[in-house]
Amino acid sequence: MSDPKDPEREDGPAAAPMSDAPAADLGADLGGETEVDEDFDDDLDIDAAVAQATADRPFTQEEAGLRTRVGWGRSPIVAGAVIIIGLFLLVKTWSDFVYFLRVFQGEPRDLGRVTDIYDAGEFSESFDNEWVHIEGDPDVQHAARMQSREGWIGFMRLIESDAAVLVAVPRETQTANNEFPGEFTGRMRRLDATPHWEKLQIFFTAEGIIDTIDLQPASVIESVAAEPGQAIAAKTTSDGEATVGPGEQVRIVARRSYGIAQLGRDTWKTQADAEAAIAATGLPWAFMEKRAMVWAFAVEVGPDAEVEVFQRLTRALNGGDDLVGADPKKGALVLPRRTTYIVDAGDLQLTPKGLTFSYGNNQAETGWQVSGEGSAATLVANELDKGRLAVPVAEIEGIRLERALEINPKGYLISSDQHPKDTWPSAVMFIAVLGVVGLNGWALVANLRRREDNEPTAA
Repeated sequence: MSDPKDPEREDGPAAAPMSDAPAADLGADLGGETEVDEDFDDDLDIDAAVAQATADRPFTQEEAGLRTRVGWGRSPIVAGAVIIIGLFLLVKTWSDFVYFLRVFQGEPRDLGRVTDIYDAGEFSESFDNEWVHIEGDPDVQHAARMQSREGWIGFMRLIESDAAVLVAVPRETQTANNEFPGEFTGRMRRLDATPHWEKLQIFFTAEGIIDTIDLQPASVIESVAAEPGQAIAAKTTSDGEATVGPGEQVRIVARRSYGIAQLGRDTWKTQADAEAAIAATGLPWAFMEKRAMVWAFAVEVGPDAEVEVFQRLTRALNGGDDLVGADPKKGALVLPRRTTYIVDAGDLQLTPKGLTFSYGNNQAETGWQVSGEGSAATLVANELDKGRLAVPVAEIEGIRLERALEINPKGYLISSDQHPKDTWPSAVMFIAVLGVVGLNGWALVANLRRREDNEPTAA
């Protein structure tokens, strides 16, 4: 049996014998004329053949990519993603771009003092993202400090605006002095739109700043008489308006019709000696207390007594001298008397005796009133009526509202020394991104139009 791999294997089909016929004359065939069917173009349409060959075959990955780049332009997915990211960047840089355009103003807008644009808790107009110059007194006692990439920044509120206008002033060091000229120039933005808003809110809440509003006593009394127990709508001493809720506390300051006479214990050794000296004035009086260095008496001087009344009494007790010396244990001194009471606004009531309220935990004396007539007249302490104290309307000198300040998110922060030209990087970015978004938007629209044109129409 022979090896199948043997080249000389005999089994299998016989090899074709070498032909003895003469070789074909290729040169003659190539050089001669070749007959071509004149109807070749009619019998074979090349374009149709290619289309038929590829009709049922999907594009390869390379062909699809080439078709996308050549036929459709930029991929619609990429263009859409670029547009979305670009719109986000445009929104982020829009305010900086607008502020950059303020450079064409030439100079900042002069707003005058804070009180010219802010009154009774309201701004006269919107000043968002403006380049301004403003005057105001900064509250250096409640200043916040934050560190930035360029250094330290000090944040202060302008006192006349409560907590509605703050200024940010660059500082070289954390311990820089707090002396400011009271004039600030820079960029004015809404507080809640600044990157410092949350930290400033936490700081001023922790500081517990108290805003003091002085109300006109007559206006408060009129409101209480009209609607007792309700919110008080009153005018302020600066001719503004304020609304005091029933649960808010007010401080009532009464200038009493009596003064306090202090008689030094070195000059008057006993209480009896001091009482004899007070009785010699011929005015109603009452002994108050024995203090470490003086005897204290209440002496009736009448409502709204002038300074001369107290000076005259002081001279009478000192034998004609204004003051015996700096030592309070020697000689006498007569001073006006004021008492202060903290009460709930909704607890105020108006009666024939005056403005009444629950005495509660107040520490000031209830006051003194004249009892009797002529030389027998004396001062007796006011008594509470069912826990309520009455203060004569004529003796009420002031009513003060003390309200915790809350930073106003719709207020403004003035970034001192920030010029419009300082925001040029954001302006350049805005223009560049706007161009990129525009080009991709054009490419996306062109792509959609091509697709519409290439869609087959219904027969």
